[in-house]
Amino acid sequence: MSFEQPPEEQFNKEGVEQENYDPKADIADKLNKGFLESAEIIAEESGVSKEDLQSLVKKRILDDFPNHKDVLHIVDYFKIGEEFLKTKEFVELGKKRVERKLSQGNIAGANEVLEGLKIDKEFLKSEEAKKAAESGIKNILAGDKTDKAIEVQKMFNIDDSFMNSAVEDEIKVRLKDNLVVGAVSLQEKFNIPQEFINDAVKEEVLSRFSAGSSLSNIASFIEKLNMDVSFLSDPKIKEATKIRIKEMTESEIRGQEKIPEIFKEVNEVN
Repeated sequence: MSFEQPPEEQFNKEGVEQENYDPKADIADKLNKGFLESAEIIAEESGVSKEDLQSLVKKRILDDFPNHKDVLHIVDYFKIGEEFLKTKEFVELGKKRVERKLSQGNIAGANEVLEGLKIDKEFLKSEEAKKAAESGIKNILAGDKTDKAIEVQKMFNIDDSFMNSAVEDEIKVRLKDNLVVGAVSLQEKFNIPQEFINDAVKEEVLSRFSAGSSLSNIASFIEKLNMDVSFLSDPKIKEATKIRIKEMTESEIRGQEKIPEIFKEVNEVN
């Protein structure tokens, strides 16, 4: 949030039809834009009481909970007592902010919010925090920070079954994006069974066939994995291969492509 002040004309009421002017609405507008001093000036000039001004400020905070540092600045600027920070409604929104940080994988940020808003750290032991941390682990894995993911798993006592599932999902994403080295690295780091990799590769190969990928594209993907290609004899893959070869022979463009050796060998194509 920016707390820069607007040009004077933005809060000068000259020229505004007085019967239609609502100072509280104008104050709310300035608060939403981060123009705190302007809101204060309008309140003083319009006779809006300190209590009403503070009520508008509290509503602004609760309706659109900003960054916790901005909240503390606003509360301090308008001299709102700390009892507001202890209200159930505010604390719940603060916890949501913590959950958001956790779900982003930003553990340091979550702790900063907890400390800044003086939220009981026992909240980190709640199911809500744990669920958010699980989402955070997925984001951390996507960023290839495996050690940090393991650290968060231990911190929130997250089951190995969830961790393995998250890793397997990330491996599939990496296979889809041709990040073969990264996929293999995750498999080794978390001891994911080769059987899973085989099934994931088979699934990805079939997906590429469905998407219209060429045999050379699919072969290049498989060769990067340096694995047993006997899975290419799977009935679904054999059928997809036959269809693609037929398309190649009937197409002027694809007819110029060569059939990769791995497909010749497994499918006995001459």
